[in-house]
Amino acid sequence: MTSETIDPRTPVLVGVGQWVDRTSAPGEGLSPMDMLATAARAALADSGASGDVAALIDAIAVVRLFQDSGFGAPFGKQNNLPWSLARRIGAVPRRYLYGPVGGNTPQMLANLFMAEIAAGAHEVVLLAGCEPIRTQSRAQKAGITLDWAEDAPTDAETPGKDGRFVSPHELAHGIALPVNVYPLFENALAAHYGREPVAHRRAIGELMARFTEVAATNPFAQIPVARTAEELITPAGDNRYIGYPYTKYLNANMFVDQAAALLLMSVAAADRLGVPAAKRVFLHGSADTVEKVLVTERVNYWSSPAIRVGGQAALAAADATISDIAHIDLYSCFPSAVEIAADELGIAHDDPRGLTLTGGLPYFGGPGNNYSMHAIAEVAARCRAAPGSRGLVFANGGYLTKHSFGIWSTAPRPFHRADPATYQQEIDAMASPPLVEKPEGPGTIETFTVIHDRGEPAFAIVIGRLADGGGRFLAQIHAGLEALVDAPAIGRPVTVSPGDPVNRARLA
Repeated sequence: MTSETIDPRTPVLVGVGQWVDRTSAPGEGLSPMDMLATAARAALADSGASGDVAALIDAIAVVRLFQDSGFGAPFGKQNNLPWSLARRIGAVPRRYLYGPVGGNTPQMLANLFMAEIAAGAHEVVLLAGCEPIRTQSRAQKAGITLDWAEDAPTDAETPGKDGRFVSPHELAHGIALPVNVYPLFENALAAHYGREPVAHRRAIGELMARFTEVAATNPFAQIPVARTAEELITPAGDNRYIGYPYTKYLNANMFVDQAAALLLMSVAAADRLGVPAAKRVFLHGSADTVEKVLVTERVNYWSSPAIRVGGQAALAAADATISDIAHIDLYSCFPSAVEIAADELGIAHDDPRGLTLTGGLPYFGGPGNNYSMHAIAEVAARCRAAPGSRGLVFANGGYLTKHSFGIWSTAPRPFHRADPATYQQEIDAMASPPLVEKPEGPGTIETFTVIHDRGEPAFAIVIGRLADGGGRFLAQIHAGLEALVDAPAIGRPVTVSPGDPVNRARLA
């Protein structure tokens, strides 16, 4: 099939733009609005289209910034970032959209708007996102006040709606920031793989060292530095433990100035605008899934049924198997996200294709909810360089909660998107272990992490099981924490007592 014979409403990605700032002095970095505009102009130029493409954009969607995801906006709010972006590039779209919270959002928005273009609802759509946290934090430390406030005449709409990620009971026990939660998955994985803790830390160091090597050669990486496995896993100096077994170098780096943008349009619009065939990248398969939302509802802590189901759906839509995929970018906020996604998709951790195209969130950079827009841009570049090859983007939001998948290729292909409800029902039907909020008596550790404060052990979060099938519970341990570091702990007996609101456990 060629572009000449394909349905003219078929959606296609035609332009990508990326931007990074590693050098500006405190107070001199770009505002988020100007970051967005810089990446958007790059995407428009990348398309090779002729004429005033910006004037033809009929929808702009911006990925939600950290400042609007509960982290605060110290330099002023903007009530409609898509409108602010439109002003700067000369666009007057019919719709302004501001994405929900979640790192799955860039691929989710691509899936959504590709479907809307195919349905005739839009012809030219711009997606963009950024994070200015490097500039923001450096200005705050220097005592510099910036003015980023901007009022638009109307508010943006939000596609979908944000649901709960955490319950009050979970929040009381420390299940809040991702740095506290992803280590729970990691320690469960070590036991699942049958590895001693020290050997497992070495394995994740070797995995992520390969990511640093990719970041070191990426011109858009925030920290283009290759590190050894030993450097990554050794808790020394600045690389202190955050949540065991993760040191700082194994956590996503949100202190970035990065932006990315994607230009989508119909084949008919691409033809009218003279977009070269070599620039066009088609979405062969897509999927969006949601895990059992609360961490305490999960089937276990070393797998993700929603990744398995979503990956299978996306591959089936593309008439492909995982062995057909040439270019892979797995969401990499923490090593456990990479390991679980690779396991569920059937990819070896040392697959010669590699598991990242950017270098990953700890090293390339973790620009808030927008990381995977950079991944899509990298996949598009690889597909263009090897026409007909296919690339996979796996994007994740929450605590391995929301997942979006995209399979991209320059080979023209009719667009088809299955209703996510058709495969989501399989996940929703899975049984969750009962949660006992006021546990008492003997139990065992199902998984755990030791939360550190400035490198020193502060407390342990424990997810456990009561004896004799009595249900799952949450608790904290505050004494004897050294016995949980670099020592087998999964399955270890504990005695738990109810608290108000925090349950306490002690090693038996």
